[in-house]
Amino acid sequence: LADRVATLGPAGLAVVGLLAALVTGVPLAVLLARAWSDLAQGRHLALAAGALDPVTGVSARAPFLALAEREFARSRRYGIGAALLLVDVDRFRRLVEGHEAAAGDLVLREIAASTQATLRGADALARFGHAQVAVFLAHADPLGALDVAERIRERVEQLEIGFNEQRLRVTVSVGVVLMRPAHLALQSVIDDAEAALGAARHAGGNCVRSAPVDPRRLAQGSRGPSVDDNHAAGS
Repeated sequence: LADRVATLGPAGLAVVGLLAALVTGVPLAVLLARAWSDLAQGRHLALAAGALDPVTGVSARAPFLALAEREFARSRRYGIGAALLLVDVDRFRRLVEGHEAAAGDLVLREIAASTQATLRGADALARFGHAQVAVFLAHADPLGALDVAERIRERVEQLEIGFNEQRLRVTVSVGVVLMRPAHLALQSVIDDAEAALGAARHAGGNCVRSAPVDPRRLAQGSRGPSVDDNHAAGS
């Protein structure tokens, strides 16, 4: 029940609650309270089982990879388009050092929430690294995947995150890869996404790059300030 309720949202809960109240005669407030209780309990169990990242509240890396493996196999079998996006916070280490760990956690939660708002029900979002989230786009084509990536970048750039009476502004770099027949394993998809993300970092951050990436262009380009910051922080 909790999983189903979680996909409805507040408006969906209200409609379901109203219908149930009309059918059963149970007061609407009681039904909604029970639904929210089930949702909270389901979320607590998911956190305890490691299915959710405790900082952002979105999927943890392991269950996301399990889902991506299944979708990767399905994409290869039926020729269905799908894409993987890696979204990395620019200069995250500098942000944390300039404030405190709680500021970094807040930024990651806000970015996860902002990213989630751009996705469809069939898409998946996860905390993937120290300052990184991953997005799996189901039934995606090249233009659609790039459009989603650009919307994510733009939404994050427009965020104003309140922390200790300050307004924090952040940007992200996004690497995009569309699953292709040349990808024989999910790891090769991830490798291409990381290469595309590296290209966005080398371009200075706050931009989107897609795979495949020519390594010669990376060698000739300038290094963006987000590269060393996040690598040193363990991402």
